Amino acid sequence: MRSAFTFIFILICPAVFGQEITVTDQNTGTPIEGVAFMFQPINGGYSGHVISDNQGHVNLKAVDFPIVIKTQHVGYQSFSDTLKVSKDYVIKLVPKNVQLDDFIVTGQFNPQSAEQSVFTVKVIDQEEIKARGAVNLSEALSNTLNIRSSQDLAIGSSGISMQGISGQNVKILLDGIPLVNRNGNGNAADLSQINLNNIERIEIVEGPMAVNYGANALAGVINLISFKDAENTTEISVGLQEETVGSEFGTGEGKHIQSIDVKQQIANQWFGQIGVLHNDFKGFQGNQIGRPKEWNPKEQYQANALIRFSPKNHSIYYRFDFLDETINGLGKSNNNYLPSGENQPFAIDEKYLTQRAIHHVQAEGKLPFLSRYNAFASYSDFERVKSKLSKNLVTGEERLTTADGDQDVSTYKVWEFGGTGYLAFSDKLDLQTGYNLSFEKVGGGRIQEGEQEINDIAIYGSLEWKMVDNILVRPGLRLATNSTFGTQLIPSVQIKKSFDGNADLRLSYGRGYRAPSVRELYFEFVDSNHRIYGNENLNPEFSHHFSSNFTKSYEVGNAKSEAGINLFYNTIDDQIGIAQSASDATATTYVNIDKYKTLGLGVNQKMEWAKLSTSIGISYVGRYNRLDDDQQGDLDEFFYTPELNGNVQYDWTTIGTKINVFYKYTGALRNYIFSENTAGEQEVIIGEVEGYHWLDLTLSKTFFTHFDMILGARNLLDIQRINNSGVSGGTHSGGASVPVSYGRSYFIKLNYNLKLK
Repeated sequence: MRSAFTFIFILICPAVFGQEITVTDQNTGTPIEGVAFMFQPINGGYSGHVISDNQGHVNLKAVDFPIVIKTQHVGYQSFSDTLKVSKDYVIKLVPKNVQLDDFIVTGQFNPQSAEQSVFTVKVIDQEEIKARGAVNLSEALSNTLNIRSSQDLAIGSSGISMQGISGQNVKILLDGIPLVNRNGNGNAADLSQINLNNIERIEIVEGPMAVNYGANALAGVINLISFKDAENTTEISVGLQEETVGSEFGTGEGKHIQSIDVKQQIANQWFGQIGVLHNDFKGFQGNQIGRPKEWNPKEQYQANALIRFSPKNHSIYYRFDFLDETINGLGKSNNNYLPSGENQPFAIDEKYLTQRAIHHVQAEGKLPFLSRYNAFASYSDFERVKSKLSKNLVTGEERLTTADGDQDVSTYKVWEFGGTGYLAFSDKLDLQTGYNLSFEKVGGGRIQEGEQEINDIAIYGSLEWKMVDNILVRPGLRLATNSTFGTQLIPSVQIKKSFDGNADLRLSYGRGYRAPSVRELYFEFVDSNHRIYGNENLNPEFSHHFSSNFTKSYEVGNAKSEAGINLFYNTIDDQIGIAQSASDATATTYVNIDKYKTLGLGVNQKMEWAKLSTSIGISYVGRYNRLDDDQQGDLDEFFYTPELNGNVQYDWTTIGTKINVFYKYTGALRNYIFSENTAGEQEVIIGEVEGYHWLDLTLSKTFFTHFDMILGARNLLDIQRINNSGVSGGTHSGGASVPVSYGRSYFIKLNYNLKLK
């Protein structure tokens, strides 16, 4: 999170002593004693902390540059930056309530603040994750502008769209590596399966990031950054969270979460971490009667572990993540009378079992011929088993049913290899080059021939050129070869111009690319109710993205404010969707649906004053209407959806409590649909998914140094379902309602945190 302060960072000529930092008060120029400097070499090596002396001096002779530094002092606000070269530095701190961005890594040559980045990057930091009481990614993104969530109660999943584009085009990354799920390699992920227990922050970049991260990122990327270090020698956190589900709570109702996380510094060069989380969601009965539930019970076990070795000039770590999830779809009770007259009722239940294991090895540092390098290898193994069972409700005996499509096993195995090299030619010109290899193998009873695979090989490069002191240009190019769709050349360019008065303008163009997934190409599902086929003749999706962002920071009295305005436009050719098969009217298949466009305008305002922090944002997103082409322009080309969000935090220091309010309005989503009138004729009507308001409230407090408590209420306005209806002058019927939540819920979260120096 941005730290509340203003700073002036001055580089001075190297002194004979070298690698010395002097800290002074900006207003008086006097040295500041007792400033704690925490430092971490970017290229690996020894990390630690030192304290400034009575002259405000800090000596870093033994440290390998470049380094990331952070400062802390009881009388001054924190400061963070990257020091690239071994020189003397003077840092002037001002004790004012001004915010500084967190360091970000997504799409960056080196870790740096969001203010310095040529991209527009949103950050949800650890403090905000905790304040929300968020357990998974879906909860953390619940009031983010330009992100619209959706729920699938049949399979218990949670998805999103970004900038009006579906989740198939939003790439979810864990430390820069695509997070495999049942729908693909990083795209269309189930956000409820993504645990935040060991996540330091979430970085969101809207717009194509294909040069750095390849296909499937037309709408943007969401990168989860895990903890890889600790401020103390030993850190142990034990958590317990109890939550109502609507008005339901008890041993067999509600949501029950337990977690433990341990971080340990092992000598100077070794660090280890291990964490476990159990999330037991008992389902939501709602209006259902008997065994069935509106929201199916879901139980998750998640574990992660990391070991890092940091010899001089290098850092090497291995990370392991594991998910085990069970979803139980309970069927209604049916009478079953035996010849003896005894009734042994039975039910048809569905069970979904998911397991995901990720192994990730990464090394970074510097070499004689590279200022910085990064290399990784990962293997992801995903399996999902669907079972339909007949259960005897008297004896408990379960038997698999035998109808077509009742049983299925889906597997997704992905090997990823990649690396980047970074060269700093001068203070004005930097170069990054990289490669990426991806090998995907998908199997299952609904995949043609039982197994299919797609491979990608790519090289890419970017330049950051500081044309003049206030203009930064970053062109990029990716050359990628897909085993099915051949070679593609993907360009991008970003420009950042800084103005006097703390103002920045960012302009961006990116070419996006999404290859059809294995499911879209080779899916084959036939039962008594479905006939769905993949299409091997699909073309890849290509897009153009244009955006501009202007931000300005200013002070009003003692308050620090930041205002921004953002514009974007996306156009997608050959978008992939589902339609009736041309060769079989009873079947559906995947097809390319010509073009799709979105555009949007957003404004936001942040303010910090004393103990109060506020933010408000408004966006207006237009989604393209394809029927406008068919109707010769008689219909609106775009339907527009408004969004509004606002966050308020008050730090009530006299009682040691923070109060947080999170609000979002998600506007109505409209589209044209065909309907049959009373004369049996087709007419075009407007379908609408109703808008809704979302409001959360949390209180957080620390007791006796080691105990944290969060009390919260989610969905205070008790939104459960919203209408999905058609509107026209003719005859029509309303659609089904759309699930949003199981209603107003309350939670308490307790954490015990032990920190040993």
